[in-house]
Amino acid sequence: MTGMQTRESVSEFVPPRRFARDVEWGRRSMRALSLLTHGDTTPTPVEVDRHARAVASQDELGAALAQAILVDKTVTMAQFTTALSRGITNVEDPAAPLTAFFDSVDHRPSWVDDARLERGAAVCLRSGMTGLDLLATGSLMNGYRSSATTRQLVSTGRLVGDQAGARVAETVRWWYECVLPGGMDRDRQGWQLSVHVRLMHAFVNHSLLRDEDWDVAELGMPINQSDQAGTLALFSTTFLIGLRSLGVWVSADEGRDVMHLWRYIGWLMGIDDHWLVDDENSGRRNMCQIGMFAPGPDDNSRILADALQRSWAKFSYDRAQSLRRRINRQRLLSIQRLFSGKAGMRELGLPATLAWYVPLALVGNGALHGAARLSPAVRQRVSRRSRRRVENWLADNEPKRGPGQRRS
Repeated sequence: MTGMQTRESVSEFVPPRRFARDVEWGRRSMRALSLLTHGDTTPTPVEVDRHARAVASQDELGAALAQAILVDKTVTMAQFTTALSRGITNVEDPAAPLTAFFDSVDHRPSWVDDARLERGAAVCLRSGMTGLDLLATGSLMNGYRSSATTRQLVSTGRLVGDQAGARVAETVRWWYECVLPGGMDRDRQGWQLSVHVRLMHAFVNHSLLRDEDWDVAELGMPINQSDQAGTLALFSTTFLIGLRSLGVWVSADEGRDVMHLWRYIGWLMGIDDHWLVDDENSGRRNMCQIGMFAPGPDDNSRILADALQRSWAKFSYDRAQSLRRRINRQRLLSIQRLFSGKAGMRELGLPATLAWYVPLALVGNGALHGAARLSPAVRQRVSRRSRRRVENWLADNEPKRGPGQRRS
C-alpha cells in the first residue's frame, strides 16, 4: 500500500464519536502503566487508525453464527453444543456459518506451543487466591474505569445487584478451567468455555445492534475488537503486573508464557491477530494506547463498581463468616486502590481507603513464592495448595445447581 493510499483510507473512515473523546483522561489513567513500558507509547498515525477501526469492528465469524441461530434458524443451539463438545463432524448436515466457525477454531495457529501453554497455565494456577484477588480487582473492577463496555454490561442485568457475585464465580470458573493442566486442549472445559463465551458475545452484539437506543456512529460496535483486546490485557498484562506487585515472583520467561496462553485464549475468542501478542512490553504498549482512546467513566461504571464491591462482602467461608466477609471487602478495596489510585477510586464511587494490604501481601507472598522458586519440592506443594484453595472457593461460592442442571 502506498503512502497516498494510506492517507486516503484514513480520511475516508469516520471513527465512532466515543473514540478519543477523553484523551486527557485516558492518558492520566494509563500514566503508571506507561512508566512500566519500554519505549514510547505514543501511537503512530497508522496505529491511531487501527485503534479507531477496532472500535467499529466485530468478530465476523461469531456474528454470522449468531445470525444463523437467532434469525435465519439454519443452526440450532443443540448443533452448536454438539460441535463444541464432540466436533463439527458429529453434526448432521451443518449449515455454512457453523462449519466456518468450527473450521476456524479447530485449526490451531502454527504459533501455538503446547509446552508454553502448560508453563503459562502453571504460573497462573500457582498464584492461587492472590490470582483470584486480582481477577476481582485488576481484571474486573479495573475494567469499569472506562465506560467503553459498561452500558453493555448493565444491559445484560447480570453484573448488577445480587447477580454480581454469581458473575464473579463464573469468571473464576472459566479462568480456573483455562489454567488447569491441559485446560486448553480441544476436549477440555477451558477450550470449550472460551469458544462458548465467544458465541455469547456475538449474541449480545446481535441484540444490542437491534436496539434503537444503540447508536453505532456514537458508540461503535457493542462488543468490538478494541474493547475485547483491552479486556484480554486485563487478564494477562495487568494480571502479571498485579502478581509481582503483590509479591508473587514471576520471571520474564514465565511472563512470556502467560502472555502466550492468553494469546491463544484471545484467538479462540475471536480477537484479531494484531492484538494478540506474546511479550509483556507489547501488551503494555497496546494497553496504554487502548486506554488512551477509551471513554472515561460514567454512571454505569459506578453502578457496576458498587455491585462488585458489595459482592466481595458476600463470599462464603467455612468459619467466622461475618468477620471474614468484612475483612475480605476491605482487603480487596485496598488492592483496588493499588490499581486505581485515589482518583480512580473516586471515579468508581468506591470508598476511600489506603493500600494497606499490599505490603502484607508482598511479605507473605514474597517468602512463599520466593521459596518456591528455589525448591522444586516447595513449588509443587505451593501449586497443590493453591489449586486446592481455588477449588474450595469455587465449591463454596458457585451458584448451586439443581438435579439435571449442568455448568454451561
